[in-house]
Amino acid sequence: MHDRFGWSRDNWLGHCRQDNTWDTDGHTFFARSRLLRWLPEPRVRAALNERDRQALERLCERLPELLPSRPACLTHGDLWMHNILATRDGQPALIDPAVSCMWPEVDLAHLWSSPHPPEAKRFFARYAGLTGLDDDWPARMPIIQLRQHLAVIAQYEHDWGAADQVRATLRPFRS
Repeated sequence: MHDRFGWSRDNWLGHCRQDNTWDTDGHTFFARSRLLRWLPEPRVRAALNERDRQALERLCERLPELLPSRPACLTHGDLWMHNILATRDGQPALIDPAVSCMWPEVDLAHLWSSPHPPEAKRFFARYAGLTGLDDDWPARMPIIQLRQHLAVIAQYEHDWGAADQVRATLRPFRS
C-alpha cells in the first residue's frame, strides 16, 4: 500500500503523456489526472458534446460518493493483453508503460473490459480477495473504465464504441 496517488515521474498511456503528479486524495487524483485531463484532446472534444463534458465534471465532483476511499497500491495502469510480450527465448514478459500508485480496480478495469474466458472468474475473485475489494467492485467498473475509454477516443480515429460507453456511463450525471 502507498500513502499517495501518482508516481515519481510522468509516463505514457498509449502515445499520450500520463500526468502522475503526486496527490494524497485518490478521488482528486483520478478526476484530475485520469479523467478530466482528456477533455482538451481534439478527438475527445469532437466526440463529446458540452452536456457530456459537463456530466463528466459532475461525475468527478461526486467521485467520493461513487467510489470508496481506498489506499493506493502499485498498479500496472494499462494491463491488457497487448502489454504481454515475449522475450527472445519465448518467455512471457509484461511491459509497464503506465505504472502508478492508484486503486487496485484500475488494473481490474482494463482486464474486465477485455474479453476473458469463464475460467477468469477465479483470477478476478482472487485479485479482489488479495486487495480487499468488496463484492460491489464489478458495479464500479464503468466509472473506472472511463479513463481507458477517454484515452481510446483521444488517440484513435476509430474508437470501437468508446464514445458510446462514455455517454452511457455519464447518462445519470446529465442535468
